[in-house]
Amino acid sequence: MATDKVKYYHEQLFRSHQMLLMDTATSEFLFLNDFFDTRGDQQLFVEVFGKTTQYFLDSMEAFLANCWDSVGLLLMVRIVDFYRKRMQQRQVSCLDSYLDALQLLLWPRLRVVLEANIISLRKAQTVHQAPSNTNPHLVTRRFAELAASLYFLSSREDTGLPDNLQQPLSMMRQEFCTLLSALANRLDGQDSGLVFLVNNYDLVLTVFHERHLSRAATSVFEDLHTDQVQKFVESQLMRHYPDLVTFVKSTEPAVAHIDETARSQGPDKPPPGVDVQKMEQVVRSFAANWKKERDQIHQYVMVSFSNFSNGMGILKQVLTQLLLYYTRLQKVIRKAFPQQPPAFANEMVSNTTILMEVRRDNFA
Repeated sequence: MATDKVKYYHEQLFRSHQMLLMDTATSEFLFLNDFFDTRGDQQLFVEVFGKTTQYFLDSMEAFLANCWDSVGLLLMVRIVDFYRKRMQQRQVSCLDSYLDALQLLLWPRLRVVLEANIISLRKAQTVHQAPSNTNPHLVTRRFAELAASLYFLSSREDTGLPDNLQQPLSMMRQEFCTLLSALANRLDGQDSGLVFLVNNYDLVLTVFHERHLSRAATSVFEDLHTDQVQKFVESQLMRHYPDLVTFVKSTEPAVAHIDETARSQGPDKPPPGVDVQKMEQVVRSFAANWKKERDQIHQYVMVSFSNFSNGMGILKQVLTQLLLYYTRLQKVIRKAFPQQPPAFANEMVSNTTILMEVRRDNFA
């Protein structure tokens, strides 16, 4: 604690100590080299400076015994890397063994701390009760901040993660995702679980993007987020437009082999496997109810997703997928009635009308 009552983190003090040590050691080494003409022999330097470096190593070992700050540990690793490069630029190698010893103290302790985090996430799968809502879980914020800091410190100057960190960070991510899935399964209703996962993955990505992490760091959660959003989209369409979705999926195989151009010269009779009565029911039901169902989806999405931009993007995907299903229905009708569309086809909602709804929400 400084006299001005400003509290400094240990890694800040460590950086200052190492900077002073590097400068003093460099000056001392060059003096010994010039005055005693040691010609780079480090034995005299070790005799003069050995107790100082050993003191720093002993102090570090004592500190690490009770250190559980993985970010602070990785910061000190990077500080050591920085000063090693600085000494190489000076072409002074008198502290190489000292810096190696520091790394041999820091890396094992960092692995121990990360392993403790992994075990904590694993235990949480049986300890935590079902979430009270679908908002991001407290654990998610903590994981995202920790993981983002570790990724940022690991890859800022490198092309990827060091080998020392790849496995523990991958395991920590896996345990976190397993915990989220376990919590999602405890919520009532499939949609609630999907919304919970989407909200949590979105928070992780928000934190990662704020730190400007590389695609290598964000890709796993982007894929998880995309997968859950797609499941949510299909679930909403199946809930609000079940006849449309089931009819399209069940009837498309019956007309998949039909060439519209060739069939236009044949008899105007639906091929086997096409239920015309069901087709008419789907068309008229959609025309009568699609706006009401669309409004219900809009309302549900707006209250379900904590990130407004994320919610609007998902709503757009739902409506876009709805338009695709409706376009597929139109194609089924054209193949089933290539010469003359049935009378109920006149009641179909135009694609332009649906597309306007998509655009309206996109610019809302």
